[in-house]
Amino acid sequence: MFQTILVGVDGSDTSRKAAQVAAELAAATGARLHIMTAIDEKVRENLGEDRYVGDVRLQTTPGDQAEAIARDVAGSLKGIVADIQTSPARGKPADAIVTVAQDIRADLIVVGNRRVQGIGRILGSVATDIAHHAPCDVYIVKTV
Repeated sequence: MFQTILVGVDGSDTSRKAAQVAAELAAATGARLHIMTAIDEKVRENLGEDRYVGDVRLQTTPGDQAEAIARDVAGSLKGIVADIQTSPARGKPADAIVTVAQDIRADLIVVGNRRVQGIGRILGSVATDIAHHAPCDVYIVKTV
C-alpha cells in the first residue's frame, strides 16, 4: 500500500504523537519511514543559540539542532519500524514538508493537528497548508 511515509517533527508532543502513528503505519504496511524537521531561518526560536558545557561555549547551527530532533524521534521509534531515515530541510514547515514529500516521492504524509485559535485560525495551520498542497495523501493525527 505505502512505500514511503513522511512525518515532520519539531520536538513537540503533537509531532511525537504523529511520528508514533506514522511508525505504526509504516510497520503495518512495510513502508520506509522518513522523519524530517524544518528549519525556518526567519523564526529560529531556540535554534542556533549558544550552549555551554561547563565554561566551554558550544556553537550549534539550526541544521544540527533540527537533525538532533529528528534523530531523537527516530531513536524512540526503532522498536516499531526498522527502516527509518532522517533529514532537516530549510523553509517554513508546510512548504518544507511538501517539498521533501515531492523529493522522496512519499506516498503518505503524516502530521499532527494542534488546536488553532484566534489569529492562528485565520492564518491557517501547517496541517491545512500541507493538505492543500501535498503531492500525496495526508493523514492528520488528532493529537488534542
